[in-house]
Amino acid sequence: MGKRGTSRPSPTASDVSAQPYQGSSVGLFVSILVRYPEVASVTYCRDSHSLRLTFLLRESLSEERSAAWRSLLEKSVRAYTALTGRTVRLFDVQVKVKGTVTVIEMWRDVDSLTQGELSVVLSCAAETFGDRLVVDQVPHIEMDELAAQEEIIEEMLEDLRESRHQPSLIAFREEGRVLVYNQ
Repeated sequence: MGKRGTSRPSPTASDVSAQPYQGSSVGLFVSILVRYPEVASVTYCRDSHSLRLTFLLRESLSEERSAAWRSLLEKSVRAYTALTGRTVRLFDVQVKVKGTVTVIEMWRDVDSLTQGELSVVLSCAAETFGDRLVVDQVPHIEMDELAAQEEIIEEMLEDLRESRHQPSLIAFREEGRVLVYNQ
C-alpha cells in the first residue's frame, strides 16, 4: 500500500487488471479506489448484496478509540441516510489491530449506499485519523475530474443495486494498478 509522500503512482482506470472477471462492477471498484485513495480495498459480497470497504491506519487503535470511531461512523451514516430517505439494511464496522497497523472494515448494503455517503465516511476518517490514515499517493486531479468520478460512482452503484447476479469480487491496489478478482 502506498503511503503519503511515496513516489509510487496512483492507479488509474487504464491500469486495471481484472482476472478472470470483467463486468460492470469492475468500473465501480476502479472508480472508488481512484477517487478515494484512503480506501485500501473494496469487496462485493453477492450473498448479502453488500460492499466491504477497508481502510488502514498506521497505529494500534485502542478499544476505547475503536468504540468511539464506530459510534461516530454509525451516527454519521444514520444521519446521512435519514436525510436522504434511505433505509439501512446492513451497517457493520469491524476494527482489527495487527501490530502497529489497524484494519478498519465497513460493511454496507448496496441498496442504501450512495456516493455521498462514501464522501461523508471518508471525510470522517480523514478528520479523525489525519496522517495516520494510509492514503495512496494520488497525482493532482482537477475538481471537474473528481466530480465526474463521483457521478460515475453513483451511476455504477445504481447499476449494482439493480443487479443480483454479479459474482463476489475484491479489488485492491498493487504496484500502481487496481486488481479485481472473482472470489
